[in-house]
Amino acid sequence: MDRRKVEEIFDKYAEEYSSGPFAPARYDTSRLAMSFADDITWHFMLKYLPKDRSVRILDAGGGDGYWAEKLITLGYHDIVLSDLSQGMLEQAKKRFAKVKGAHDIAFVKSDIADMKEFQSSLFDYVFSQYDAVSYCLDPLSAMKELARVAKPQSYVIVSLDTKFRRVPELIEAGLVDEAEKLLTTNISYDFDWPQYNLTWEELAGCFEAGGLDVIEAAGAPVFMHQVKAETLQKLEKDAGTRQRLLKMELDHCTNRSLVNFAGHLQMVGRKRKSK
Repeated sequence: MDRRKVEEIFDKYAEEYSSGPFAPARYDTSRLAMSFADDITWHFMLKYLPKDRSVRILDAGGGDGYWAEKLITLGYHDIVLSDLSQGMLEQAKKRFAKVKGAHDIAFVKSDIADMKEFQSSLFDYVFSQYDAVSYCLDPLSAMKELARVAKPQSYVIVSLDTKFRRVPELIEAGLVDEAEKLLTTNISYDFDWPQYNLTWEELAGCFEAGGLDVIEAAGAPVFMHQVKAETLQKLEKDAGTRQRLLKMELDHCTNRSLVNFAGHLQMVGRKRKSK
């Protein structure tokens, strides 16, 4: 799909991105357990986050700034938020206009698969959470670019929807033809536009090709997205029970026999030293 079409889609839905249903879904069998996905994602972001709060950080495909804001609250201030959609960047600007405390966040319109706006080896920490690498439909180019702009020995963290967990969802929705196509093309349609879904092995190949050593692969979540939404909502109301469920996830989310069937796939890489 033409990148301009991707931009148009996200411009269209920018205002509803965080406040409600992002866009009309094509089927309703997905059980992402998003609060657990967020907690697991944040756990690994914190694990590899530099201690020096003056580092320069890139939030690539950062949308309305959800993750960047969380970093601001921890005292990190030199952050660049890039996105292909000007509409999403405008929403991010509105979010940060309300943020208290000093920060020097920059908003840059940029294509994650061709970040010509940024010089090489510029950032101390690079991340792209929740699907920008999928939506560009060129994960290899995206990973090469994310690696390029990172400094040697810096961490690069990416998450996207996993490939195999979608197969039963599509079958449950009666979309058997689409399930078959996904397994051969890596393309699926949650909404009315395509995304490129990967296994951890396929994403690891993109990391390696970009000059990144794979440090860790995690599923977000590996168990909770398989629980019926109404059941999980009841369990989450009890803080103690929820904490036990999250511990189960964190104890097992890096088990690679589970990762390919997780709601999201998160991978941590480290840029190799320059020769």
